[in-house]
Amino acid sequence: MKDIKELRKKIDAIDDKMIPLFESRMDVAKQVAEYKRAAGAGVLQSGREKEVLDLAVARLKDKSYANEARDFMTAVMDLSKEVQFKTNPVEQPERERRPFSGKAKVGFQGTKGSYSNQAAEEYFAEGELTAYPAFEDVFRAIDSGEIEYGVVPLENSSVGSVVEVYDLLGKYNCFIVGEKWIRINHCLLGVKGAKTEDVKTVYSKGEALGQAHDYLAKGGFNLVSYANTALAAEMVAKKGDKSLAAVAAESAAKIYGLDVLAKGINSDKDNFTRFIVISKTLSDGEADKVSISFTLNNESGELYKVLRFFSRYGINMVKIESRPLKNNPGSYYFVVDLEGNCKSRDMIQALYYVEKSTVNFKLLGEYVKNAPQEEK
Repeated sequence: MKDIKELRKKIDAIDDKMIPLFESRMDVAKQVAEYKRAAGAGVLQSGREKEVLDLAVARLKDKSYANEARDFMTAVMDLSKEVQFKTNPVEQPERERRPFSGKAKVGFQGTKGSYSNQAAEEYFAEGELTAYPAFEDVFRAIDSGEIEYGVVPLENSSVGSVVEVYDLLGKYNCFIVGEKWIRINHCLLGVKGAKTEDVKTVYSKGEALGQAHDYLAKGGFNLVSYANTALAAEMVAKKGDKSLAAVAAESAAKIYGLDVLAKGINSDKDNFTRFIVISKTLSDGEADKVSISFTLNNESGELYKVLRFFSRYGINMVKIESRPLKNNPGSYYFVVDLEGNCKSRDMIQALYYVEKSTVNFKLLGEYVKNAPQEEK
């Protein structure tokens, strides 16, 4: 067996030959960039990349290194593309933007006393608020120009994403321009004079029932899913039946004249819902968070190839989620949240790579991030 020092000397000798060759390749990459600029051609040429990888494998004497050779040449080509981008940098795409207005017409799903109502009031202290029965009604109202902004829930820290809203973001030409985390403190609400032991059936939104599962299971209640927490409270108030109760916010009890039979019944005491603010156009204000979506070709390693662009440009990915594509069983699209903004050079380059390497790329939004607040 050869001594490790001797082997390392061999590696150093090989590197002495490789680095000048690498430098020469980067110099040629600059020349290629200048040619492409003159010819009006893009940096990414997928057909050429496949050709280079196939040639690399063909040149191997030991084909067991085929995967490593592909990875090596892929890294070299990525670096070549970076040199080309430095020579011919990508410009930020032109997108319609408008100033944010806190006194705008705003829509939310549900009714007065809902958590969506609370999020809308806190984000738009001077806004003109309108309630809509369904999430899609909010998107339609923005699309038609009936309202300027919408406030809808996107995820909950206990039960996960609101999948319908994710799907609607893909369906409608709307952008996320803000977000607001709201602490969820569910209460059991009953008609005046009712006691917990009187209650037989509890109504609320399915997610709310799930968030209060431990408490409700102990009570042995009959659980019925309803469109919205506040609508459930309104319905119970109208029925006036002591055997009925709703899971909703304490504010709903005040609005609909109900008694609070139990407070803080959600299983997770640090339960938050992330609401997003949507609009037909991006905001021209400051931003430190970007959301995108895309689908991938059904080939091995495609997701890895995309995610490495964020790493290469030093962009922190704070969330990734996959959703099934409708009418296409077994296929998925991905939603990714990133730290940064669309004006930074690194983000421009990374998103350019991602868009060229994926299918159905969409910028979902650019906005100022918000974080859950501790209870005072």
